[in-house]
Amino acid sequence: MISLESKGKTIYTIVEGKLDEEDYKELVPFLERKVDFNDDINWYFEMKDFNGWSPKAIWNDLQLDVDCDGNLNKIAMVGNKEWEEWLSRLMKPFSDSKIKYFDLDEKKKAQQWIES
Repeated sequence: MISLESKGKTIYTIVEGKLDEEDYKELVPFLERKVDFNDDINWYFEMKDFNGWSPKAIWNDLQLDVDCDGNLNKIAMVGNKEWEEWLSRLMKPFSDSKIKYFDLDEKKKAQQWIES
C-alpha cells in the first residue's frame, strides 16, 4: 500500500507492506506531474513494515530512478530495518541526488532535512 502527498517541492511517500505494480501505476504519474512543474524536487520516502517489491515493481522502480534522477535534489529514506539503510547506500553511486537514511524514530529530523 502506498500513500502520496505533495507539499511545495517535496513529495511525501509512505509505503506499507510490499510495493507492487498497482502502487507504481499511482506513483509514477504523481512524480511525473511534480517533475513537470518543478526543476528540482525532494522526496521523503517512508517505509513502514516494508516487505520489498514484487518482481514487476522492481523493474518499474529501476525505470523510475533513471527517468527522475536529474530532477531529484534530495531523497530522505526513512525505515526501521538494516537492509533499508543498506539500500539507500547502494543507490548513492547511481544517483546525483543527496540520499540520506533515517530510522523511523527520526521522522521529524528527516522531514526537517528534506524541507531545508
